[in-house]
Amino acid sequence: MILGYKYLTLTCIEEEVSVVRDNISLLLTSISKFPLNWIVSQIGFNIKEIYYPAPQAGGAHLMNLIIWEPLSKQGTTIFFVNYQDGWNSFIEMYSQKFDKLCVQIGISDEGIKYPMQKFSYYKGIKQRNILSYKDFEKWEFFQKGEALFFEEEKYYKKRSIKDRLPSDLIIKYLFKTGWDISENGFWDTNKPVYNFQRTQWD
Repeated sequence: MILGYKYLTLTCIEEEVSVVRDNISLLLTSISKFPLNWIVSQIGFNIKEIYYPAPQAGGAHLMNLIIWEPLSKQGTTIFFVNYQDGWNSFIEMYSQKFDKLCVQIGISDEGIKYPMQKFSYYKGIKQRNILSYKDFEKWEFFQKGEALFFEEEKYYKKRSIKDRLPSDLIIKYLFKTGWDISENGFWDTNKPVYNFQRTQWD
C-alpha cells in the first residue's frame, strides 16, 4: 500500500490550491457556521497528522483536512480528509458549484476488516462512480454513470467480485486523468499547505 496506509482516500482537484482554499471557504459558509466553528491555518506538510494508517470509521468525529498543490502536477490540488468516504458529498457539491474536475479514489489493504475500493469522477453535473467493498462476509460491486473512455470494463465481469476493482486499476485510472500517486512529487509541495479543522458541531 501507498506510504504504509491500510486505507487511503483522497481527491484530486483541477484547480490551484489558493483558489481551492477560497472555494472551500465559500462552500463551508453556505453549509455550516463557518468560520465560527472552524480553524483555517497554514501548516507544515504532514498528511499523517490527518489520519494514519486509516481514517476513523463513521462520521461522528470532527472533520480535519489539508489541501496541497503537488510538485508533480502543479496548478492542481489534493484534498485529504479524515473521513472514510473522502467527504464525497462535499466534493460532488464542489464540482457542481465551480464546474471543476474532481477525481476521488479509495484504496485499501485486503487484510482490513471491511476493505473498500472506489473511483469517482466529477465534472460539473457529470459523474462516474465505481465501488467495490466487503460488507461483513460478502463482497459487493456497484457502478453508476456512463463509463469513461479509459476504463477497462472487462474487469467488472470477473467472477470474483473483489477482483473487479483492484487497487492497481484505480491507480491506473487516476493516472489516466492526470495524477500519478506513485511519483514522489505527488506527496511533496513547494506551495502553502492549508488546514481546515472543525472545532465543534453547529
